[in-house]
Amino acid sequence: MLERVPAATISRLSTPSEFVIAIDGPAGAGKSTVARATAAKLDGFVYLDTGAMYRAVTAYLLERPDEDLATAAEGLELEDDRYLVHGVDVSDRIRSLEVTADVSRVAAVPGVRRVVQAKQRHATGRLIAEGRDIGSVVFPDAALKIYLDASLDQRAQRRHRDYPDTGAEEFATSISKRDHADSSREDSPLLCPEDALRIDTTKLTIEEVVEQITALAFERMATRQGDGTGQPGSDGTAPVQ
Repeated sequence: MLERVPAATISRLSTPSEFVIAIDGPAGAGKSTVARATAAKLDGFVYLDTGAMYRAVTAYLLERPDEDLATAAEGLELEDDRYLVHGVDVSDRIRSLEVTADVSRVAAVPGVRRVVQAKQRHATGRLIAEGRDIGSVVFPDAALKIYLDASLDQRAQRRHRDYPDTGAEEFATSISKRDHADSSREDSPLLCPEDALRIDTTKLTIEEVVEQITALAFERMATRQGDGTGQPGSDGTAPVQ
C-alpha cells in the first residue's frame, strides 16, 4: 500500500511551484497507471493524462469521419475527469478497443498534435504528465524525465488482463504495429529523451515503479533547492537501482 507524502513535506524540499515529472514510453509500459499512482502519492501534484486527450479526439471522430481532424481537436476540453469535444462527452469511450486501434493514426496528424500540445502546455503547477512526446516536445524543460519500457510479451499480457476477451497474441500484434507507428511518425515521434531515466517495468510491480520515481523526484527537488538556481543540477540524478 502506497502512503501519501504530505504537501508540507514536498514544499520543504521544492521551492518552485512549477515542477513537471514527464513520463514517456510505448503502449502497455504502465505510463498511465504509474503516473496516476505517483500523483496520488505526492500530495499537491496533478496527473495529466495526455494520451487520453488524443483518445478523446479519436472517440469523437469515430462517429464523425468526415470532420476535419484539427478542427475536432480544437474543441477538446477537460472538465474535472471528463473529456468533452465540442460539448460531446466522450469520457466513457476513450479506452475502447476501437479507439485504441485508431488513436495512432489521429495522433500522427501534425494539425492535431499542434492543437493538443498547445492545450497540454497550458497546464501549470506540479504536474505528472505521461505520453509519448512529453519530455521531448511538450515539456522539454521538465524537472524530471522518466522513460518507462517493458517487453512486448509483458505489455501484451497486461492488455489481455484489462480486456480478457482479446487474446494476448492479438494484443502483441496490435502493440507492435502501434510501436512502429508511434516511433516512425515524422511529427513528434516516440523516443527516449537523452536526459530521461529509463525504467524497465517488465518485472516490477506498480508500487516498486512508483517508489523509484518518487525517490528520484525527491532527489531532484533537493538538487534544485540545494543549487539555488531553481533548475535541475548539472550532475543529474542517481541512476535507477
